[in-house]
Amino acid sequence: MPVAQAPVAQLEVAAAAMAQVGHRYEALSLAEKILLRDPENALAHFIVAREMLAEGKTDIAREAAARSFAGAGTDRQRYEAAVLAAKVAVTDKRWISAQYWARHSIQYAPDAALKDVAVQDYYRLRGESPLNWSLRLGLRPSSNVNGGADSRLNVIDGYDAVGVLSDDALALSGLVGTLNFDASYRIAGSARAETRLGGSFYLRGVELSGSPTMTPSYLPGDPVPDPVEISNSDYSMAALGVSLKQRYMLDPLTQLSGTVEAGQLWDGGEPGYGYAGVHLRGDRRLGGAPDATRLSLGLGVERREWNDSVQSDTRRDLTFGLTRSVPGGDLSGSMRLLDVASNNGQARSWSVSGSLRYEPEARLGPLAYALSAGIGRTVYPDYSVLWMHPDGGRQDQTVFGEVGMWAPDYGYAGFTPELRVQALRVDSNVSRFTRSEMSLAVGLRSNF
Repeated sequence: MPVAQAPVAQLEVAAAAMAQVGHRYEALSLAEKILLRDPENALAHFIVAREMLAEGKTDIAREAAARSFAGAGTDRQRYEAAVLAAKVAVTDKRWISAQYWARHSIQYAPDAALKDVAVQDYYRLRGESPLNWSLRLGLRPSSNVNGGADSRLNVIDGYDAVGVLSDDALALSGLVGTLNFDASYRIAGSARAETRLGGSFYLRGVELSGSPTMTPSYLPGDPVPDPVEISNSDYSMAALGVSLKQRYMLDPLTQLSGTVEAGQLWDGGEPGYGYAGVHLRGDRRLGGAPDATRLSLGLGVERREWNDSVQSDTRRDLTFGLTRSVPGGDLSGSMRLLDVASNNGQARSWSVSGSLRYEPEARLGPLAYALSAGIGRTVYPDYSVLWMHPDGGRQDQTVFGEVGMWAPDYGYAGFTPELRVQALRVDSNVSRFTRSEMSLAVGLRSNF
């Protein structure tokens, strides 16, 4: 039968056969004839992409691979098209594009073995790429967006005097949106070490529920002023930072890193404080197996200079982390010690906190889930309200819990929606700081 009269399906079989035995010219010729009759044919675009890549014509190969992926009818076809598109991107040293297609290859890998290979390829590409970046978006309805008190009365343990809190010092409900963007570029590197110059940007916005109002402060005997609306922008936050990070592999199981960073934070639309710090971290895997126990240890010192006062803070922290596989899932834990030295006695404090997270292998239907909980204690030894100094200073006890759920088999490019139900309770001997919060956080989660 003449080629011009052959069905497209027959031409597909012939083109695939020619490509398989290495008859590139014949395979490409048949693919072009298929595309004349079926411009979105995934197999024909795949053959064009592969042959153009072999000839070094990556502009044509890039477009053909993308169209092959878009027109694919099965997960296997999407997987093969994504792998090919990633190879084209690597050839062009388009590292971000290569990682994008590698994520697709993981999502559509037809079996566990190929998925493991695809995951390893993805991390290898991230390691080879001089430019790395991440973007995290979050949306969180909350019963307490401002860290406000549960009660209008301010009671200090050990004293009979009772204060009255303003409306904006009470818990306000609303919607919290966050954006967190990080990027870094490798400026030097070798097989065992690399140096990265980075930048970060954080943004927090709040939409208060019900247009709450507050009565401005006034002196006794003065007329009571009219209420004013509490502004959403009062609870906004932004931060901009730069960093220089050095990473060094002592051996295949041990990594050390050091980071120098500086930046500026804005709170409520006004300059808050500038900061500069140094952070050291060590990571150790106890064995070569993928599920081997992992340990981490971190040390940090940060200096904060407040813009609206002469206050200066020096924060020193020590962190420890552990992750290991246990029967039925993965368990991780962390502990943090923090000391804050300040020329403002109200800010001097120390704290200790710890948390656990368990992610079971079992699922609730299509949903995977994780359980987290933690406790903390913070002491402000020099805290006072007027002449009142609580015995032992201000002491805050924190308890929190979280349930996170996501659907690993659904998503895009390895990302899936995640829902987190969070609860927090803080009890303090200064009731202004006794508070609680319930929130429902919605975001995106990487499946690997």
